[in-house]
Parts: sequence; structure tokens; C-alpha cells
Amino acid sequence: VKDLIPNCEYYFRVKAVNKIGGGDYIELRNPIIAEDPKQPPDPPVDLEVHNPTSKSVTLTWKPPLFDGGSKIMGYIIEKLAKGKERWERCNDYLVPLLTYPVKGLEEGKEYQFRVRAENAAGISEPSRITPFVKAVDPIDAPKVFLAANLQSGLEVKRGDEIILEAHISGSPYPSITWLRNDEVVRPEDIKKRVTAPKKRKGESILSIRDSIRADHGTFTIKVENDHGVAKASCVVNVLDTPGPPVNFVFEDLRKNSVICKWEPPLDDGGSEILNYVLEKKDNTKADMGWVTVSSTLRHCKFHVTKLIEGKEYLFRVCAENRVGAGPPCVSKPMTAKDPFSPPDAPNKPDVEDVTSNSMLVKWNEPKDNGSPIIGYWIEKREINSTHWARVNRNLVNALEVKVEGLLEGLTYIFRVCAENAAGPGKFSPPSDPKTAQDPIMPPGPPIPRIADTSATSIELEWEPPVYNGGGDITGYHVYKQLAGVNEWSRCTAKPIKVLHFTVGEVREGADYKLRVTALNAAGEGPPGETEPATVAEPKEPPTVELDVSVKAGIQVMAGQTIKIPATVTGRPTPTIAWTVEEGELDKDRVVIENVGTKSELTIKNAVRKDHGRYVITATNSSGSKSAGTRVEVFDVPGPVLDLKPVVTNRKMCLLNWSDPEDDGGSEITGFIVERKDAKMHTWRLAVDTDRSKCDITGLIEGQEYKFRVSAKNKFGTGPPVEIGPILAVDPLVVPGPPSCPEVKDKTKSSVALAWKPPQKDGGSPIKGYIVEMQDEGSTEWKKVNEGDKLFPTCECVIPNL
Repeated sequence: VKDLIPNCEYYFRVKAVNKIGGGDYIELRNPIIAEDPKQPPDPPVDLEVHNPTSKSVTLTWKPPLFDGGSKIMGYIIEKLAKGKERWERCNDYLVPLLTYPVKGLEEGKEYQFRVRAENAAGISEPSRITPFVKAVDPIDAPKVFLAANLQSGLEVKRGDEIILEAHISGSPYPSITWLRNDEVVRPEDIKKRVTAPKKRKGESILSIRDSIRADHGTFTIKVENDHGVAKASCVVNVLDTPGPPVNFVFEDLRKNSVICKWEPPLDDGGSEILNYVLEKKDNTKADMGWVTVSSTLRHCKFHVTKLIEGKEYLFRVCAENRVGAGPPCVSKPMTAKDPFSPPDAPNKPDVEDVTSNSMLVKWNEPKDNGSPIIGYWIEKREINSTHWARVNRNLVNALEVKVEGLLEGLTYIFRVCAENAAGPGKFSPPSDPKTAQDPIMPPGPPIPRIADTSATSIELEWEPPVYNGGGDITGYHVYKQLAGVNEWSRCTAKPIKVLHFTVGEVREGADYKLRVTALNAAGEGPPGETEPATVAEPKEPPTVELDVSVKAGIQVMAGQTIKIPATVTGRPTPTIAWTVEEGELDKDRVVIENVGTKSELTIKNAVRKDHGRYVITATNSSGSKSAGTRVEVFDVPGPVLDLKPVVTNRKMCLLNWSDPEDDGGSEITGFIVERKDAKMHTWRLAVDTDRSKCDITGLIEGQEYKFRVSAKNKFGTGPPVEIGPILAVDPLVVPGPPSCPEVKDKTKSSVALAWKPPQKDGGSPIKGYIVEMQDEGSTEWKKVNEGDKLFPTCECVIPNL
């Protein structure tokens, strides 16, 4: 039966039918509800066991594949101990989750587990059963580590206690073994303690009291259980004084010295050997004590000096570290004596091949006194010094040496000693003194020239010789020879060091030749000679040369300084004159300074009128010469000209003016117009204009104003020109005509007139009226007013008719 409505109640009935017809129905006694059938769920799946311990495990699973048509309400967990037949329920209440911790297990027993699901229709079949799980704590391999202060080793002094502390873990708790240098030792104290309920931990302490040097070594703790082995090591150093040095021997025995050698102690006491203490003792006297030779030796070798020849000595040496000094190592007895003697002194050395920085020293071979000479030591001394300095760092095997690095000009002596196995012998007598300088020859000729002549002298100059002969030039001699005479006469009484000389005692108009010779330590060299020169005052026309900085012209701003330097030459000395074209020099401001061949014109605080072409003229008996340059002085423009108001009324004022007479040397670029109220102090409302007029608007009727105008060029704004005060009113004109006069009264000799004022007063109040009259038949009008008096009102009386 299909297509039923869910949760509706239905009755059903059935009847049988054959070919004759249908029989009676049979009907259900109770109605049927249209709903899916309910049944217990399928069993849960994928049951697993996790984290077993000695008392508990944790179970997880997944829901049934089919919930039986009804929601799963929870799960039932059951356990079965090995050897038992009955399953035991683990949870008192349904578990709503998919995990459950089973507790209360007996340690060491094995268990199996299963899970059932429950819904409204009932309890499912059990899940698959887990394999047997043993209730034991998890396996933990052993671990061990030393205390933090032991990580980099332990160092103690002898007699101190050695304490080694280790921390151990593992399950089951491991066995502990202490070893020293891989040999087992029994610790005196081992403690175990539980620090956490879930994990057993412990510590082990090895203690060695009253430590000795032999206790040093590598200590190792080894921990072991069924699951492995772990180790931790610490290097323990027990500090003690070192042992005695070994193998004490003597080398290079001499009558006054010996070299003592030994080897370090076999045991350094656990600390670096800091130094050795060497002592000696006079073995011929039993009551003599030990004397310290040196207490700060870093090496195993020492050259002992100041021994007494023929005496027997004992030596002993002990090593020191930072703990202290160890026992000594004592030598065999030793007698201070030479096996042979040093060589004799060589003869006095010879010095050859002297240069400015080197000399060759030679000597003979002396007697060796029983031991072959192995070399020579050479010493030098500056003649004024008291100190002998060693020449060679290493022994010289030859009978000569080239001594280099000498200082030029100093004088040196040398001495030599020989050395054999017995040591160096005595020094030879010192050599003869020699000065460090190159071989000197007389210098070459100087290079002279006639610098100048006069009526009574000749000026001679020269350059030093190209070749100085290898020695410094010490001076010069000057010689003269009159033409036609073969003899030369010397002009200098003693050598002069300067490179010029004035030759006097000569005849005017005569011809002379001059010579110059140079001198050095080797003597006087060959001369340098001039051509014949005539004794006369030379005539040279003037030359004038302006400084290159001003030749192309000078441009300065007003207020700056004008400088025109020039060079003037000529013989005799020219007279100098400065002029300016198209004008005259301002003697109050122009300064002219003439020094030697230099002439300079200076004008401070230049002004516009200083511009022009400046000319310098030099004149002597041989002629005249001039040179000039253009000077431009730039400034701001001068004041404008002819400033005046063209039109003025109550609202505006039109100003007009002309360009300044002086544009400052640059084109006028515009004008600045300013105004101010006559009663105010501040100029304002500046107007820029490029024309020579300006329309100023916005005036207030009846106010007085002042105006000023300044011209501009590229160098700035010139001085202003003021005008005013100007009243802002309309311009005044003559008034209009009054009305025609009317006769108000008359007598036989007078007339009374009246009239009306004009309609326009011309911008100014009417001051009065002028009345004129004309006789009948005449064409001429006559003024009625007396003199310049005006009739103040619009009426008057004309008498005396």
C-alpha cells in the first residue's frame, strides 16, 4: 500500500473474489499509524584504546552506521578481565560522547572492551571487541643531566669537597652507576624522590671529601633501564701546585755565565704554569743559602750572568701556577769557567768610499784564542756623541762592511770586535773621523746677465750653476774688465751669497765685461761671462699698461669704489698724469697713488657724475704714452621733472610729469605714484605705471591730499618728488549771469535796483556783484561800484544821477 500520509491512522479490509462474485470483508480491529518502524540501532564501529596506564585507559569510537530510526541517546561501555567470563559495565550513566576514560583497573591485568549504543527502541548489539590491553604505565627511556653549574666542568682546590649532582628520569626508574675515567666508583650518597604523581624523577649526588690532585678526571653518570642507557659527563679539575720540572741541563758554559735549561713538570697541577723560579747556591760553602736568580721566568731557559769564575754552583728551579709553587728540580754541580777565551781586538779599521749616506769599513782578522771566529760586530759613533750604536744586527762573516743610512754632513768613527764560541772580544781602536758627504768637485759656471746700467754703475744678476760639484755653493765672486784691457779685477772682497751685485767704480761711457764664479768646499769654479756693457743712463720711452681687470671697462654701482691700476715704465722715470675726458677730476675725492712702476687711481663712494673715460699719460724725455678705460657708474634714476596736476575735481586727480634728467645709466622701467592725506604721516596706495601720467581716483570731496612720484630702473627706485596739498573739489569757473535788474524805486537823482542771483555760482560762493550803466545814446558802459568794492546783495542804490 503506497502514497500514505505520514502519521495518519488507517483501517484496512480485504475480501476474496471469484467469477461468481466477492465474498465478505475481513477488517483490522485497530487502526494502523503510517510511520516507519523503530528498532534498536546498529552496533558502534571503530572502537580503539588509547593512553593505557596502570589504572586507566581511554576509549574512542564512532556512531553506528544506522541509528534504528531513532536518535542515539548514549553509549554503554563494558570491560572483560582476562580469565573472567562475565562482562562488567563501566559507566553508571549513558555516555553521550564518543570517548570515555575507563578507570579503576588493576595494575598488570589485561582487559578487553566493547561498546553498545542505545535509542528509544532499545540497546544495540555490542561493537567489535578490542584486543587485550595491559594496565601498565607507559615505557620511558632513561634520561640524565647534570646540574647547571657542572655543564662547563668543575674546578676545585685540593682539600675542597667535590660534589656532583645529577637529575634522573625514566620508567621503570633506571639503575645508576658513577664512573671516573671509565672506571666504576661507588658514590657515598644517592637519594631518590618523587616530584610528580605521574612521573618519577630523582637525583643522584656523588661527594668526594678532602679531594686530592689524583681525583681529577672525567666523571660520568650512567643510568639504565629496560628501555635504554643514558650518560652525562663532567670534567673535574683538582687544582694543586705543579710537580717539579724535569731534565735540568746546562748549555754554553762560560766563566761568568751559563744557560740553564729544563722541561715543564709532568703534572701542571691542573692550572697553567705561570712562571718558574730559578735559584742558585754556592756549593763550596755548606752554610750558604739559596739565592733567587729570577722569579718571573715564562720560558724553560735562562741565561745566568755575574757568576764568579772558578766557583761551583748548584741550581734549582720550581714551577708556579695560580695555586702556588711546586717542589724544585735540583741540578748537578757546575763550575763557572770558560772552555776557551774570546778573540783579540782587530787593528784600527780603515774607512773608504765615502758618500753622503754610506762608508766602507775594513779591518784585519785578529787572533782567535782557541775558538774559530764566527763573525764581527761593528759599531759607529757620531764624533760629537758619547753613544756607540750597533751597525749590524747579525754577525758579519767578512772583513769589511758597507755602512749605510748615515746622515749627510755628520762625521763618524767606527770600531770592530770579533766573536767566537767564548763570546765577543775587545773592540778595536776607533777609525779616523770621516764626514758623510759625496766627493766634492768645484762648481760649474753661474749664468750672469746685465740687469741695468746707470752713469756710475752696472747692475749684475745671475743664476746658480747647473752643477754644484757635489757640495753646497758657499758664495760667489764678481770680476770686471775694461774694454781693451786684458786684466780682470775682482769686485768682491769676500764671497757673497746673494745672486746680484752692483759693480761700481766704472767710467761713464766705457764698455765693461763682467764675470761671476761660484765657490764650494772644493774651491772656486770656472766663470760665467757677460757681453760688453756700456756704462750709461739708458733712455727708454714710457710704456703704460692698464691692469687686465679694467682694460675692457669698469662698471660699478653708485657708492662702490672705483680702482684703476696701471703699470708705468720708462727711463728716466716718467711723470704721470690722470685725466677724465669730457670733464675734470674731483680733486677732493680722487686719490692717485704712485709707487715704483705702479700707479693707481681710486674714487670711493662713486657717484653718477664720476662716469667717463679715464686716461693715464706717462711722459719722459723719450716721449709720451697714454692708456684709457671707460668707467660706468650705475644708480637709481634721479627725480622726475615738471610734476603737476592736470585735472582735479572732487573725485579724482590726474597727475602729469616728465622723465628724470638722469636715468641712472639704465632705461626707465616705470614710476611709483603714492598719496597720503595731508594730515596723515603714512604714504599709501602705491601705483605702478609705465607712463608719465597717472589718474588717481577714489578721493573724498573736500579732503586735502599730497602726492609723490618716483622713477624706477633695473637698479632700483629713485628719490620721490612731492606735490600738494591739493584740495579735492571741482574746478572753479565764473558764475552765470544774474537776472535782469528791476527798478524798485527812483528819485530825481537816484535809482534803486534789485535782481536775482545767477542759477550757477561756478563752483564757489558768490562774493558780490558789479553793476554797470550806460547813458542813453552812448555805446560805453561805466561801472557803478566805487573802486574794487562789490555789492554784497542782490540790490543797490545808484545816486548822483
